[in-house]
Amino acid sequence: MPSVFDPELESITVAETKLCDVDGEAGELIVRGYPIEELAANAGYEESLFLLLEGRLPTADELERFREALSARRALPPVVDDLLREAARADGSPMDAVRMGVAAVPLETMDTAQNASVITGTEVPVAAEPVRQVVLRLVAVVPTIVATYWRYQRGQEPIESRPDLDHVANYLYLLTGEKPTPAERRGLETFFVTVLEHGLNPSTFTARTVVSTESDLVSAITAAVGSFKGPRHGGNLDSVFATLREVHDAGDGERYVRKRLEAGERLEGFGHRIYRVRDPRAAVLAAAAERFYERAGEDDLLESIREFETVAEGVLSERMPTRDVRATVEFYAAALLHGVGVPPALFTATFAASRVGGWCAHCLEQLANNGLVRPTGRYVGKTGRNWTPLDDRFVAGDDLVRTPARSSLEPVSETLSVLSEPNRLQILLALAEREEPIAYSTLRASVSTEDKGQFNYHLRQLREYFVADREEGYELTDAGRTVVDAVLTEDRLLEDLLE
Repeated sequence: MPSVFDPELESITVAETKLCDVDGEAGELIVRGYPIEELAANAGYEESLFLLLEGRLPTADELERFREALSARRALPPVVDDLLREAARADGSPMDAVRMGVAAVPLETMDTAQNASVITGTEVPVAAEPVRQVVLRLVAVVPTIVATYWRYQRGQEPIESRPDLDHVANYLYLLTGEKPTPAERRGLETFFVTVLEHGLNPSTFTARTVVSTESDLVSAITAAVGSFKGPRHGGNLDSVFATLREVHDAGDGERYVRKRLEAGERLEGFGHRIYRVRDPRAAVLAAAAERFYERAGEDDLLESIREFETVAEGVLSERMPTRDVRATVEFYAAALLHGVGVPPALFTATFAASRVGGWCAHCLEQLANNGLVRPTGRYVGKTGRNWTPLDDRFVAGDDLVRTPARSSLEPVSETLSVLSEPNRLQILLALAEREEPIAYSTLRASVSTEDKGQFNYHLRQLREYFVADREEGYELTDAGRTVVDAVLTEDRLLEDLLE
């Protein structure tokens, strides 16, 4: 089957999905049929997650039961709590804590009442009800993992969840010990809804690949976390905020941008792999940040951020006129997360606390119509190599010339035993006609031997004393060129060898 070489899979469609449509040319993001702008303006996180899993909006009763089901699954078992305490002492990254916590949480501790189905009639026909319970458990527990680790890292004891608080509000409460204000809760909820799902990004593709092997959901989400923490994916939010803070304090955004670009450095928070226009999520979060900062009376920081966006996009347009490089979702996400009180060190982990719902939805969709994800690779290594016995490797592959290569060539008559086969001389002559090393396939096509095994055998007799196997291809050694020169000057000898 013919294949398309695209090492970054940018032009390869690997799945059909009903979850999300990302249109990078038009700057549109559609989640289950709803524009992200409409969803973020009207839905809470639980409502959006229900939509993602079910394919429809919940009724009031369904939404209440869904919230209760998530709330009942927030607590950490003692073994995970102990693990996070020890990890905090080692001062690892919060994303490492998320990875460890997700992998370690036992998912079979729910009682019968808690195991009652709350995802009924879903479009995803996964037969095993426990798989759906794992989804709820994973979504519910990640915020607890993040908050528990953060408090241990700061020398504080973790706080028990409050069942009267919704998913987002409870997360802020677990971090600070205080019930969030309505503005803080709404600001963070807008972030959670906006970044819940975004197509087959690297972490989502990783999760789908893992479950395609029929591995378990916990393994898939653990792998997704590992992918997401990379700085080229979700792991650069804190550095984006550091940029915003530095520019705000210095007050010279243009100078900062030009200095970074002249140094050949990437400008954090600008330029998305998919979007050729402004990221629609950036617009949503910019509006949310504007609402929050105006209410909080911190217009100076927001104004600095706006000015930096304008200046940076102007300089980028000047330097790269053929591209429309705009602020990414991370730009205003960092500003909003800071505003609602999330520490910069937890920005990526907070992003993951939302995105885990999207990962799970994709895993269920993959399982509903599963096929093993198995792309091909293009081999660019060496070919035509044959095994050399250990005792003969002092000449790097020649099993006939059993003495180390000498500085001067013995008389040509002494090499006739090696050159007794016409095919070997054909190989030498083919190489002599080329000034540059040639590929194995080209060399093989230059001789009359049709059998690949025989050709490889003859080639092996000539390496490395007469023929060198370089990284760029095959070429004559000095000894091989001397032999060819001698043969070509002796017409009778050439005729005898080729008979």
